[in-house]
Amino acid sequence: MWNNSIFLSCSFLYICAMNKTTLVIMAAGIGSRYGGVKQADSFGPSGEWLMDYAIYDALQAGFNDVVIITRKDLLADMQEHVDKIWADKIPISFAIQSPPANALPERTKPWGTGQAILATRELVKNPFVVINADDFYGREAYVSVHRFLTSIDNNAPIFSLVGYPLENTLSDIGTVSRGVCTLNENNELVSITEMTKIDLKNGVLRNENDDNTYTTIPFNSFASMNFWGFSCFLFEELERQWQEFFEANKQEMKAEFLIPTVVSKMMKEGKVKVQLLPDGKDWCGVTYSEEKDLVINAIRNKIAQGIYPDNLGR
Repeated sequence: MWNNSIFLSCSFLYICAMNKTTLVIMAAGIGSRYGGVKQADSFGPSGEWLMDYAIYDALQAGFNDVVIITRKDLLADMQEHVDKIWADKIPISFAIQSPPANALPERTKPWGTGQAILATRELVKNPFVVINADDFYGREAYVSVHRFLTSIDNNAPIFSLVGYPLENTLSDIGTVSRGVCTLNENNELVSITEMTKIDLKNGVLRNENDDNTYTTIPFNSFASMNFWGFSCFLFEELERQWQEFFEANKQEMKAEFLIPTVVSKMMKEGKVKVQLLPDGKDWCGVTYSEEKDLVINAIRNKIAQGIYPDNLGR
């Protein structure tokens, strides 16, 4: 009986170790269309940032730790804010997205989401989810991706993407840039097409092309809102593609190494499968500063419904 107890205890500990998951938050953007550092702007009644609600939802869903990717000039303020709310609730680490040493010194634009994730390689040791710091994704998305991540091996060649109905991610202020998903019969991702000027006009969902023509988009399309679930299988391929990309683009001022492009190449080469999780329902974000009040009101409604406390720091 004693030996069986030891076996059961060891099995339980092994399962717990396998089931650890990490939330990675990309918070190094410059907010050019917003007109400021929106990842460090207040949206909650007690000064909460949007990423605070992400951390809260992830904690409720069962995530074990957080890694925040930011810039060196934002680090001190971000650490102070995060420690005030989360220091005694969940382990949080910071990764710095720095420009490559031999990049153009006058370039200020970050090098994209792929390079941002690569900055976490020494900190992330478990299956992980990647999100934007300036988007509100909804509790259901975290629960769904946590369920997926705890079902895979840490080096499995299978990823996931939470999909949101495209029409629910549009803006009343202007066009939006979205990755539009194409799926196969197994609900697996076939491709992501980056469309940069999507709007809804006269009941038609469309994208304006570079030649001023329009492409009609089906209404049942899912959008990628950069809510990815990865195993650590990603990192080796990410490093390889980054080296190739930078060698070809190191003199460019605006070229970006984007995670959808990385994953698309991996799928095309047969290295990975990506499961679409169609559980994205409650997304809102702030592409433009005029949208800030809409997000504030959405959070107030969640607080009134009892989904969030009115002060996450208590």
